[in-house]
Amino acid sequence: MKYLLRNKKVEASGSTKQLIEYVKEKYKDEFWVKENAQKFDTDFGSFKFTIETLGLELSDKMTNSEYNKTHRR
Repeated sequence: MKYLLRNKKVEASGSTKQLIEYVKEKYKDEFWVKENAQKFDTDFGSFKFTIETLGLELSDKMTNSEYNKTHRR
């Protein structure tokens, strides 16, 4: 599972393909999404560049503070 982070908080999670679809839908009006969306599936670099221009970060793990929020007893 991958995590899409904004300001160290999880905005979305799922497989890379699910996150690509999320970005395409949620940010469809953003310039770099419009320019690069057709390349996301075949060119991971263009996806990574685009999410970074949106102020997002891709991570393989959830931040500790987010993990603690979801796993409190």
